[in-house]
Amino acid sequence: MNINEKLAGGEVLYALALVLSVIRPPVDRLACTVLPPSGEVCTGINPFFLTLHLGLVMIGSLLVALGHPFKNTHERNGWLGVVSGLGIAIIGGFSELNEVVIFGALLATLGLLLYKLGGD
Repeated sequence: MNINEKLAGGEVLYALALVLSVIRPPVDRLACTVLPPSGEVCTGINPFFLTLHLGLVMIGSLLVALGHPFKNTHERNGWLGVVSGLGIAIIGGFSELNEVVIFGALLATLGLLLYKLGGD
């Protein structure tokens, strides 16, 4: 597999995960009683789609990282953390899952620290 093919494949998978999270968030409507004053409905996480979205983001960012020449492993791992964390945070934001957003933001922050340490 050529380097450009890995880059293109990774970018397509990464973009596909983000588009899927906008079109079909991994949150399902559950059968429950709707309260008249608030009009809220019960929702639950669909584990299959959440795993699919997060897996596509991680595999896509890994393929892009394999096709890009980095100075050292710290820089590569930091870049993977930043890109994966941002993708996870975007998926969690569209799904309105605050825990996933916080995890993605934390992963991106740690990745940024690793990237800055490995940049020398």
